[in-house]
Amino acid sequence: MLKNLYRKLHTIFFCSIMLIITAILALIFINAFHTEKINENTFFQRMATLMIYQMETHPENMKATFQDYEDEYRIFSQIKNQQGKTIYQSKFSFPTKAETVLAHLETEYQTQTSDVPSSENNKNPATSQDGFYEIKGTEHDSYLVIPAMVAATNNQSYEAVFIYQIKTIFNFLWENLFFYLSVWMISFILVVLLTRILLKKALSPTEKMLQSQKDFVAAASHELKSPLAVIMAYADILQSENLTNKTLKQAAASIGSECTRLSRLVREMLLLVSSDAKTWTIQKQKADIDTLLITLYELYEPTCIKNNVSLHLELSDETYPPLNTDKDRLLEILSILMDNAIQHSKGNPSIEIKAVKELRYLKFLIIDHGQGIREEEKERIFERFYSGDKSHTNKSNFGLGLSIAKELTNMLNGTIEIGDTPGGGATFTVVIPIK
Repeated sequence: MLKNLYRKLHTIFFCSIMLIITAILALIFINAFHTEKINENTFFQRMATLMIYQMETHPENMKATFQDYEDEYRIFSQIKNQQGKTIYQSKFSFPTKAETVLAHLETEYQTQTSDVPSSENNKNPATSQDGFYEIKGTEHDSYLVIPAMVAATNNQSYEAVFIYQIKTIFNFLWENLFFYLSVWMISFILVVLLTRILLKKALSPTEKMLQSQKDFVAAASHELKSPLAVIMAYADILQSENLTNKTLKQAAASIGSECTRLSRLVREMLLLVSSDAKTWTIQKQKADIDTLLITLYELYEPTCIKNNVSLHLELSDETYPPLNTDKDRLLEILSILMDNAIQHSKGNPSIEIKAVKELRYLKFLIIDHGQGIREEEKERIFERFYSGDKSHTNKSNFGLGLSIAKELTNMLNGTIEIGDTPGGGATFTVVIPIK
C-alpha cells in the first residue's frame, strides 16, 4: 500500500515539477527570442542608416562599401538610378530568391501607398526611408526590408532597398537546442533525486507508524494467546469426569486470574488505540497537589505493605501552587509509575513519592531503590510491549504501562524522564507546566 502511494506521489510530484520547469524554460525561450528579434531589428535599422549615409556622402565608393556590408553582415542591397535602372545588386542569395522578396515588398508597399517610389515622380527628392517591413519567405524564412530614397552629394538620387535575413523561431530554437535540452535534462535528474529524497522524508513518519502498528498487532496477538491458552486448558479440565474439589478450585482461580490479566491487557490496548485515534479527552481543572499526592500514597500503601515495600511521601513545607490539569490523568500516570516501581523493588524495597516546584513547572518524582534500569534499556523503556523482563516471568507486565504514561504525559503538555537513583534504582520524573 505504502509503495503504491509512494509511486503515485512520486509520479504526481515529478510530473508537476517538470511541467513547471518546462513552462519556465518555454517562457525564457520566448523572451530570449523576442529580445533577439528586437536586437536584430535595431541592428538592421542602424546598418541601413549607416549605408544610406555612405551613399549620401560617398556615392563614388558605394559598390565597395556595400560589398563590405555583404561580406560581414549578409545585408542584401539593390540600387537604382533616377531612370529606374539597376546600377548595383548584391550577388549572394537567400533561401528565398531576392526577386521574390522584392516582389512581396512591392505588393505590401502598394497596399500602404498610392504609388511606388520612382525618380519620375520625385525629380528632386530628399533622403528618406520609406518604411520598415518584415517579409515572409517561401522557405519558412523571414526578412527585414527597408526601402529608401537617397539624395547623394553628386546631385544624383537613388532608390535603395536593403534586405536582411532574420532568425525564425525554429532557427533560434535549433541554435539554442543543446543549451535548453541540457538545462532540461539536468533539471530532470535533479527533480528525480529531489523527489525521492523529499518523499522518503515525508513518508518516513507514516512508514514508522505503519511499522509500529504492525509491531503492535503482532505483540498484542502474542500477549493475548497466553491467557487464552490457559483459560482453554482449564476449561478442558472442568469438562473432565474425574474432577476433585481441589482441582475445581484451582481451575476456577486460574481462569479468574487469567481473565483479570486479559481484561487489563485489553483495557491498556484500548487506551493506546484511543491515543492513536486522538480520541482521548482532557478535563482540565485546578488540582490540589497535596491532596493528589496523599491520594496516591493511600492508594498504594496496602499494596506496599503486602509486598514488604517501604513507602515514603515527602510533602513540601511550602504550599504547592494549584495546577490547572486533568488530575485523573495525572493520577493515572503516577499510578503506572508506582506499579513499575513496586515490580522492580527487589533487594532494597523502598519507594519515595515527592513533588518539587521549579519556576513554571511542577516535578513529580517516583523514586525506587531496586535493581535500576540499564542504559541500553532506557532508550526503549517507553516503547509499546517492551519489557526488561526477558524471561517473561512477570505475566502481569505487558510492556504497555510506561508507553501509556508517556502518551498521557504528552497530552498534558508535559514530559516524562528517567534517571538513576543514587545508590541504585530508578527515578521517574513527570514535568507538568503550571499554566
